[in-house]
Amino acid sequence: MTKNSPKKTAFPTFFSIVALGLPRAIRRGIPLRFWFLAATYRIVLGVFQPREIQFLATPTLQVYSAWLAKQKAKESKNANTAALDRLHQDVEPLSTGADINHVAAGGGSGSIMWLGNRKKASKFVLFFHGGGYVAPLAPGHLTWCWECYVNGKPGDSNGDEVAVAVLQYTLCPGATYPTQLQQAVAALNHLLRSGVTPENLIIGGDSAGGNLTTQVLCHLLRPHPDVQPVRLGGPLAGTFLVSPLLTLRTDAVSYRTNHRVDMLSAAIVAKVGDYLFADDHVAKQATNPHEPLALDGDMEWFGEIHTIVKSVYVTAGAQEVFCDDSRVFAEAVRRRNPGLDVQLEVASTEVHDGIFIESECETIGDASRRMRNWASKCLL
Repeated sequence: MTKNSPKKTAFPTFFSIVALGLPRAIRRGIPLRFWFLAATYRIVLGVFQPREIQFLATPTLQVYSAWLAKQKAKESKNANTAALDRLHQDVEPLSTGADINHVAAGGGSGSIMWLGNRKKASKFVLFFHGGGYVAPLAPGHLTWCWECYVNGKPGDSNGDEVAVAVLQYTLCPGATYPTQLQQAVAALNHLLRSGVTPENLIIGGDSAGGNLTTQVLCHLLRPHPDVQPVRLGGPLAGTFLVSPLLTLRTDAVSYRTNHRVDMLSAAIVAKVGDYLFADDHVAKQATNPHEPLALDGDMEWFGEIHTIVKSVYVTAGAQEVFCDDSRVFAEAVRRRNPGLDVQLEVASTEVHDGIFIESECETIGDASRRMRNWASKCLL
């Protein structure tokens, strides 16, 4: 039996999503241009294989270069010299400390792509992009970082410059867990060794990047034996998780109520698990204290989060399948850390990854403003 081509599968999938999802999106008040973009991503993630997505998409470093060129042209037209000073191409390669055989097999070491002037900055953001661990960085991720952290300047009240370190990590199937964690931790250690202090640093990401954020937090408390240790020296200023992947279980009520309108589905989430974890993952996890899926372990480490971070910001869309999981995570962290600032924001008309969708549409909307407000408080 021959396998259907992505092109043959995509068209009926598109019409099915529109026919079943569009009426619901209208009734629920989801902005239609945002919904159609989310539906497009659902088709891509649901129909295409990782290598096909990566063949069709622009690679991360090229996205970064093109976005910088476009933004420079915009700021030059506006004669914004302050912005232009924050728009220099600046890429730093990382060393994960992984063995040479792992790197040769495709693990790589990743790199940091900078937004903002890191030489002038006193406040920093370490950003992990989403994309199901199979899609590269998108322009919307950079627009988000620029508008919420750099150009929006959360440190402005104190005259502080903010720079964002965007992690370029190895996509699946080129590498599996814990490679992405190794690269994220290498980025964190690089910043700390460069003189960035935890109280001047926030870390976070969206979707798979939100999952990677929880992996880093867990590593700080329950170290993975194959990943560099981190000597933090004090709690981070904050961590943000936008529509994070927290479990591969798909039995939450929000899956049933939102699967027709969201960017993600149970089938897509199951695929992410297949891509991210090697065949021997379950056997290895039996002796591994590190939990890559925050809600799938014993969650005892949640009670120590207050020792490594001062503020936790979780956002979700009321119309997304991850909504209930995000609520469970935020409430569990809050309950186990009575004195910790834990903020959960569920936006009534947002689907998965609302701030990213806004940014891809080059809109500074409610999700972007909420993120900017939270970051401003963290980086005072």
